[in-house]
Amino acid sequence: MKTKYDIVSTSFNLQLPINANHQHNCSNDIFQQITNLTSKKLRLETDSDYANIISVGAVIEDLDKQILQLKIQAIEKELGKKITTVTKPNKTLYLVSITVDGKRKQISAKSVEELYKKVLGRMLPSSKECTSTITVQEVFNIFSAHNHAPIVDNEGSITYPTSTARRKDQYWNKYWAMDVISTFPVQTVITGDIIDAFKRLTASRKYTARQIDQAKSILKQTFDYAIWQKLITVNPVVALPNNMCPKKAKSIDKKKATSREWRMQLEKHLKALPNQTVYSLAIRFWLTSMQRVGEWLAITWEDVDFQNETLTIKHSLSKREVDGKLIVVDDEHLKADEVAREIPLTDKAIGILKELYLINGQKKYVFNSKGNLPIATNRVNEHIRDYCKDAGIEPMSTHAQRRGAIQEAYSKQMVEDQIRVTAGHSDSTMTRYYNRQNNNTLSKQNLEELLG
Repeated sequence: MKTKYDIVSTSFNLQLPINANHQHNCSNDIFQQITNLTSKKLRLETDSDYANIISVGAVIEDLDKQILQLKIQAIEKELGKKITTVTKPNKTLYLVSITVDGKRKQISAKSVEELYKKVLGRMLPSSKECTSTITVQEVFNIFSAHNHAPIVDNEGSITYPTSTARRKDQYWNKYWAMDVISTFPVQTVITGDIIDAFKRLTASRKYTARQIDQAKSILKQTFDYAIWQKLITVNPVVALPNNMCPKKAKSIDKKKATSREWRMQLEKHLKALPNQTVYSLAIRFWLTSMQRVGEWLAITWEDVDFQNETLTIKHSLSKREVDGKLIVVDDEHLKADEVAREIPLTDKAIGILKELYLINGQKKYVFNSKGNLPIATNRVNEHIRDYCKDAGIEPMSTHAQRRGAIQEAYSKQMVEDQIRVTAGHSDSTMTRYYNRQNNNTLSKQNLEELLG
């Protein structure tokens, strides 16, 4: 029975060195098996469809073992001699003897793979296809051609390309075929070129997050293929910063925002919990806030003024690369062009903060569970999702509350500048952007005051 791992996507022309005094007696059957297995391995390594399959690593490892054994067979059948293994204190050598011009010559290598290359050559496309000036588009064309080539297995059955191969062509034609990046020689492309390409692609903000992932995946696979063909050694797409691929939805209608009714339902559920935790209290406070998630998670007890019932927003959490690792840090400042702002606390917010003080009063951060930093955004989102499921309401992300609060403030005809300052925007452009979904008209009371 066929499995997902029986799907193969590429075929190759095998180039063998020709020796006038030595005929290659190795069966084409072995080379065909090596080609088939190598194609399967390449598919598993480069196709995003297999990226999240836990067992794929074991399948690739098994394919490597099969390919290795076939290469040993190919060498020994070609030369009619067994491979000799010599173990030394610091290395292992693989040896085989050949006869050239009547003289016996020994070939040695540190691995079977290296020995195979020395004896039989590499499996590469013909030199006419892959040259130093080959463009990114031409690399993809070869990659695509191999994806569509049917493979005949040992039993004579033919495997044809699946819809995955066709999707690769569609993705490439949609995102990259008309972009200048496709005309660049593949060996000259650097990460800066990829960044520029994604800036061009995402300038219109018309693609969804999934479509941006599709564009990135097919471009990465193309450069992975170039690496596999020994054209380049580093994939410039891998080093692409995530913030160079803005994932904006096509339709503003897809962006969720909390509502007063939704907040009341979740608050009622959380208040009824028998035991209040840092997470349940943090989410209850979140429901009273209009701030960015990094800002309210970064609140320290020094920022809270119980006497005057105010909260000062003056720093924020963010992710930053430190010593090659992406970690969460307290920037102790806000976004560019923004200043610290003092916000009045509602009675509900004060009550929640007092409950938190009983738990975390001895710590620096208000929302601290373990360690020296506040609770993580992803963990907060996980708890929100679980609590919403228990309450029987639709889950929302942490950013949905900020969007919903701004929209509701506009609905109540509050002063735009006050909304802007409370939200922490340096100008009203972004504040209005958050309100684009809100089509509410003026209330009867406002109309009476204005026109009555």
